[in-house]
Amino acid sequence: MKITIPSHLSDAELDVAVKSLAGKERGTTGELVAHLAELDSRPGVYAGQGYGSLFSYCTQALRLSEDAACNRIEAA
Repeated sequence: MKITIPSHLSDAELDVAVKSLAGKERGTTGELVAHLAELDSRPGVYAGQGYGSLFSYCTQALRLSEDAACNRIEAA
């Protein structure tokens, strides 16, 4: 994965990059929520890995913050 160093961008490039990254983030977050909804319907997937709940799976296996995990699970 290529990582751009923001300090090397012009103002216009930085603006375009931030907008592009925000769009990608929305897309991947939506896809993650859809997958979490499916995972929630198959508790054996995370239970089989030793997680007692989807929340535990999200915070430990996916390393999401508690707030991020709650928001995504609620959306799912």
